[in-house]
Amino acid sequence: MIKNKHLIFAYFLSFSFLFLPDCGIAQSDINLFDANDKSKEKESSIEQTDSNISFTDIITGKADEKKAQKQNEIDVDASANESWLKGYFKYGKEKFLEKLDTVKDEKDAEKTDLVTVEPKSNAAFFDISNVKLRMSPKEVEEILKKQGYRKISENLEIPNFIEWRSEELCRINGIVGFERLNACATRIAQSNGHQFIEKQLYNRYTTKESIEVTYTSSFTDNLSYRIFYKSSIPFSDSKSSKNIYINNVKVFDFWKRVDLKYGKPDNTTEIKWGMGGKKPYLQAKTGQLELVDPLLVSLDSTRMFNEDSRLANTEYYTF
Repeated sequence: MIKNKHLIFAYFLSFSFLFLPDCGIAQSDINLFDANDKSKEKESSIEQTDSNISFTDIITGKADEKKAQKQNEIDVDASANESWLKGYFKYGKEKFLEKLDTVKDEKDAEKTDLVTVEPKSNAAFFDISNVKLRMSPKEVEEILKKQGYRKISENLEIPNFIEWRSEELCRINGIVGFERLNACATRIAQSNGHQFIEKQLYNRYTTKESIEVTYTSSFTDNLSYRIFYKSSIPFSDSKSSKNIYINNVKVFDFWKRVDLKYGKPDNTTEIKWGMGGKKPYLQAKTGQLELVDPLLVSLDSTRMFNEDSRLANTEYYTF
């Protein structure tokens, strides 16, 4: 009986050894799979982090700091990309411009060079109360009269070099006296088509608005090159809540209309629309708009200079 017990024990012992290697292998496989899963999770977590965050940052705990810094940059960019008008009133002019002009580091500066430049506005097609650049005085008057404006004043002018040459011609022909010389020079300039409308001022009393239009000389067909709009709506100096509210409503309404009519400025620092250089531009301040064509002014000056050079050959000398 004892011998049988030993045999049974030996049998079971040998039977168990047959399965021990399999159990060990299974256990090692499980550990290996667990390790692979954990490494994959770790790799995926690393891949999900920002490319600027290194593995060393994750280990040393600097990853959170970099994430916070990245989030701050995103917040600044988001605020800068808001509607310019919304940001202008939300942050105030100075803070808003700081947000637009801030560049965090050299990398950001390099990125800004790679950003596609937005097309700028062509102010040559802009208008103020339907009055556009390069319009004649007659066209301007017809347009503004339809909108309830009245012409208050109109200035006539003669180019200086034409006036001086005409006076000299009158003096040679025996005209003396300041008034007589002036009248003679004016008649000569008018007969040669050199007197032109230099400036017109229009008012609309019901809305307290005025528009001043300035024109080039007859050498460039006497066309408008500057349109200046001004609102004379009064603002209260009182510090009461009611008056402050009403003043703010007036200011906001002006800029809202500017935004709807012209869109976002190309230069948010100067609140200016235009393609730069000598191209036409529009500039705005609270209650004021100025539309200018510097190229037309330059062309007018060039043509007058050429005409002055042509008349430089006098008949005073015959040798």
